[in-house]
Amino acid sequence: MSTAATSSTLVSAPGKVLLAGGYLVLDPAYVGVVVATDARFYSLVRCTALDGGDGAPSRSEVGIQIVSPQFLQAEWEFLVKKREAGWTFAQSRESHASASAGPNPFLSLSLLYVLRLALQVLGQDAVERALGSGLQIHVLGDNDFYSQRIEGQSRAPTSAELRALPPFNKQSCIVKDVHKTGLGSSAAMTTSLVGSLMLHLGLVGSGPAPSHTSSFDALKGPREERRLNPTDLGLVHNTAQLVHCAAQGKVGSGFDVSSAVWGSHLYRRFDPIAINHLMDGTKVGAEGEGEVPLRSEADLGKALSPSNKIWQPSPLHSDASTSERGTNPTAVEGLHFSSTASQQTHRPAPLSLPPHISLILADINAGSSTPSLVSKVNAWKKAKPDWAKQLFSILAASNANLADGLLALGLEYGRDAKAYNEAIKLAASQRSKDWDATLRSLPASNVAHTPPSPSSQSSILTLLIEVRNALRSIRAGMRELGQRAGAPIEPDEMGRVLRASTDGADGVLGGGVPGAGGFDALYLLYLDPSPETSSNRHAIEDLWSGWKTDGLCVGPLLCGAVDAGVEQWGALRKALPESNLAGESEEQALSVSGAAQSVDRARESQPGAGFRVERLENVKGLHRAIQRI
Repeated sequence: MSTAATSSTLVSAPGKVLLAGGYLVLDPAYVGVVVATDARFYSLVRCTALDGGDGAPSRSEVGIQIVSPQFLQAEWEFLVKKREAGWTFAQSRESHASASAGPNPFLSLSLLYVLRLALQVLGQDAVERALGSGLQIHVLGDNDFYSQRIEGQSRAPTSAELRALPPFNKQSCIVKDVHKTGLGSSAAMTTSLVGSLMLHLGLVGSGPAPSHTSSFDALKGPREERRLNPTDLGLVHNTAQLVHCAAQGKVGSGFDVSSAVWGSHLYRRFDPIAINHLMDGTKVGAEGEGEVPLRSEADLGKALSPSNKIWQPSPLHSDASTSERGTNPTAVEGLHFSSTASQQTHRPAPLSLPPHISLILADINAGSSTPSLVSKVNAWKKAKPDWAKQLFSILAASNANLADGLLALGLEYGRDAKAYNEAIKLAASQRSKDWDATLRSLPASNVAHTPPSPSSQSSILTLLIEVRNALRSIRAGMRELGQRAGAPIEPDEMGRVLRASTDGADGVLGGGVPGAGGFDALYLLYLDPSPETSSNRHAIEDLWSGWKTDGLCVGPLLCGAVDAGVEQWGALRKALPESNLAGESEEQALSVSGAAQSVDRARESQPGAGFRVERLENVKGLHRAIQRI
């Protein structure tokens, strides 16, 4: 007699904001500054196994259901058929023909490639046991991934109204019609789905999910024991990149998937040849018509392995094709790649916002076609290669200045938190355009020394001005790129909002239109010395709420950047030589390497800012959202 057994796996992956590097990140010669948000996508996998006396599933066909409770009738059914000639995979006829669901390559290819990889690496028997009689997968995104406009109102909702919404708020539309906010929902969803299935099957972590606990109890017990190490995360990253690119039909920049796995960091694109040969154009069709084999001719395990050097675009170990035009290395990468740990398993150089520098995002009641913008820029680059190279070089320098400035501010906090906090408080009380005059007015005794002595207000204010100027230069360069290419990268309407926000509120470092630009969203970086009051954020929101120009409806999102933790900055500063980041002697070089390893240890001791395993009781409202179907 058969017995029922169930198990569950819950993971999450964050959304992203590309502060700098739009268009440049398509080339590994350039970097992008990408910040992970605290808005996350969740995937919950539940398995009910019917087994006989020997514990082996007896069914010749296994169903996999994916449900998105936030949308109307958002259910997809897939079938794994265990045939003697080989297993096949297809979508059920009903869900394939459904107007509310239909074909979805991000979902179908997530399942297809993970199952193919699992069959190669784990073997058919192990996969069969892990699948049991079928899987049910719930995918849900935090509210900030979708515009929460109030029906019948022309204004955007306030922060208070957004906070009053239930978690994982139900949308009154099918998934195809939802208005997104530009946080990278497809990449976060794909990464969480791919990672949850990989963990559930036992491709990563300490092994497959146990099959003897109840569906939700499994998430309350020893779930955190199955923590993912850097090698596990590298495999999740590489697999999710393959799936996301295959679903889009091309190898994109990849920064959004990278952020969904690694959190905030300095991104440098992998070589497209890592996955070009794996993208065979496979599309999962309806059963009986579009079934595809689960056997892969390619060696997925070898191609997607984190030890595969093609996935490791280090500026310090570039290939000839990249070094011919320069790799524009940054101090952030120089520090990170000096660590032996980072060389063993590639992970990009981490870079989070320094303490008391916060991110605010705006939802705009308009949208842009990213492919259209990119195609116009690419056409201009092809027509004017010399101009493009010159402009990209200028933008690359500004992007590097932003990254290194953020790092330097974090180091100042680690050096002397008290002096840092005092300087932030001073700057936060003024418009950023007035900081230069304030710096000149500081007494001579407060002037920074070279090399730096203990932190002073002037040294920190100087760094803030440098970051402000870098943001200004990036905006100017992106506007120039848009004008040259005939693409509205920073539309005039968005530019007016940005200028008014920067000049009209205290402590605003600057901002921009993230990623490829357009009307999707905008971001600001601002000083927040007292997070419990957030007076500067309130001033920005007040300005947006009264915005009546150009017909734009501007409202805040609740999410911000993930906090790196002050321990990391302190550990880094204590381990660094006093003179510079690069080091001028063997002793200094060893100190830099030790600093990077100290930061690695500090980072690993904190909750993951990127992809992570979750406990159900720690995710507010998730259980209720799943049960309301």
